[in-house]
Amino acid sequence: MKRSSWEIILAGLVFVGIGIYVTGNSSAPKNAPEMASADSIQVNIKEKGIKVIKLEKLSQLQKLEELKHLENLKNLENLKNLGNFLPAEVRADFENEINQALKEFEEESVEVNINTEDGTVSIQKAMDVSSSGDWTAVSPGVFAYVKEFSASDLENAAISLPFGSIEVTGSSSGSGKLTLKASGQVSTKDDLKSMISVSEDLGNQNASFLVKSQSTKNSTDQGVHLEAVLSLPNHVDLSATTNAGHISSRNITGQQDYKTQGGHIKLSELSGKVNAKTNGGHISLEQSNGTFVLRSAGGHISTQETEGSVSMETSGGNLQAIELTGSVQAATNGGNIELQFDELKGNSAASTGAGSITLILPKNSDAELNLAGSSVEVPSTFAFTGNKSSSKVVGSLGNGTYTLKAKTSYGKIVLKPKN
Repeated sequence: MKRSSWEIILAGLVFVGIGIYVTGNSSAPKNAPEMASADSIQVNIKEKGIKVIKLEKLSQLQKLEELKHLENLKNLENLKNLGNFLPAEVRADFENEINQALKEFEEESVEVNINTEDGTVSIQKAMDVSSSGDWTAVSPGVFAYVKEFSASDLENAAISLPFGSIEVTGSSSGSGKLTLKASGQVSTKDDLKSMISVSEDLGNQNASFLVKSQSTKNSTDQGVHLEAVLSLPNHVDLSATTNAGHISSRNITGQQDYKTQGGHIKLSELSGKVNAKTNGGHISLEQSNGTFVLRSAGGHISTQETEGSVSMETSGGNLQAIELTGSVQAATNGGNIELQFDELKGNSAASTGAGSITLILPKNSDAELNLAGSSVEVPSTFAFTGNKSSSKVVGSLGNGTYTLKAKTSYGKIVLKPKN
């Protein structure tokens, strides 16, 4: 039976580890304690860690840097250089292993990553799967489903998972691609198909992927994990839903809806009208421009470098908007709120049942203020006109073009000038 290239590489690494170990310990006293060896090398292969041997000098692994990019097995000739580490009695066997691998395999992509700081070697076989839309075994317990499709006229796209993470990336390409990865306690492809089904609805203007759990039990209870990566033209309208997992999306410009029952949502470089909702996680948004509605049942929500209109609401977390140009509506039942405006454009409001509210504005802002809390602070650096008390401020900054309201039942409100 033929051995695959990663097995040959692993064998080589084991030889190197044994060789260094034997060489380094040949003069050690026989009664030396077993724990005398300082470090160890960890080989990660097929997503499993295998401790090869304890080494006194992990700097020896720097010689393996030549193996980081093995485009084909001809480059396995480089492994012969590692024979310099080995005792003479095993060096010949090691070279025979490499020569045999070169004869049996002409081309096979692998990637070797060496980290000399933490003493790990990661070896991954290239994923060779069909793009026709069917499950393919990648390694024991790991399967991939890849579907490539034309998207030059695509207007709408949707993906729905029963559990697992979703990653969406937009580009200027006229093509689309879905990659699903299933891993865990799955022995065969038929076994996986009995638990997970994938249906596609592909047209010129629409692309929809629906992944379902076939079992009466949630497949996560059976040790199966799903990851979806969807690449699309960035102008499409998009819906992405998972019942239990994280969602990330970048560089999409159409109308977008993101929903997860139990994970975080991370959004960046978006534009258009965006709705994001999670029942049990945090939401972050950065470097985006548009209209954003962000909802979390119990997590924090934050935005940074955002322009447009933002609505943030959480039942029990903190809210933060940094470097905001536009307007914001922020509400939480029991957390702190911080709003930092580069420029106030539109009416804004912040409210919390129990927490502090910090409002940071340019000193030349035009706003009609209505602030109420346990205590309210408006520094003299602002050109304020109106009525002040220890717990309420009503009046104007500048021309009072936009309204800025803030209310907390148990907490203070502080107005600060932006540096």
